[in-house]
Amino acid sequence: MVPCPKCGAEVKEDDRFCPYCGAFLASKTSKPLVEEKSLAREREACLGAGRRDRDYLGLVSLGFLLIIVGIIFVANPDIVSDFSSWIEQMTEEQALKRPPLGLITSATIFFLLIGLSNFFLAGVRLMFDKVRRRVLADILSGVALVLFAYLIHLYGGYALAWQMVLAIEVVVCGLLVVLYSTMRYVFLKEPP
Repeated sequence: MVPCPKCGAEVKEDDRFCPYCGAFLASKTSKPLVEEKSLAREREACLGAGRRDRDYLGLVSLGFLLIIVGIIFVANPDIVSDFSSWIEQMTEEQALKRPPLGLITSATIFFLLIGLSNFFLAGVRLMFDKVRRRVLADILSGVALVLFAYLIHLYGGYALAWQMVLAIEVVVCGLLVVLYSTMRYVFLKEPP
């Protein structure tokens, strides 16, 4: 047994890595300096060790989600019973049925508010985040969610069939992914 050079724990002589801290243990036949630095960089990249730019807006996003779910339950207190009776009806009749108007309205409000919260988060990132790595993704996902809310609204008003709602949303999401990828490649490339 030998001590780990980083944390001092007792490790076996033939171990390549410390089982306690993960440090590279130089053996007599290896090149410790180059390999140790390389492994340290890999560890930081994988585990985020040493990173100070954590994304705290993820917590804000979770807070928005909880607030929106609360709003949906306040706007439609019968949402759980509406949903369960709709599922029971489809199970009994063995056929896909149109959801009740209360569920359609709740879904419209939910996706609209989630999309608007994405726009808000994009604005906050634009103002305060130095890296601005997710602003474009927040904006485009907000567009997709607001459009989906509008399509659900049209479905609720019998203007579109559910198949058309899904088809349009899939096409729009595909276009937004292509737009996002193109804009990231062209405009947001990081210098080498």
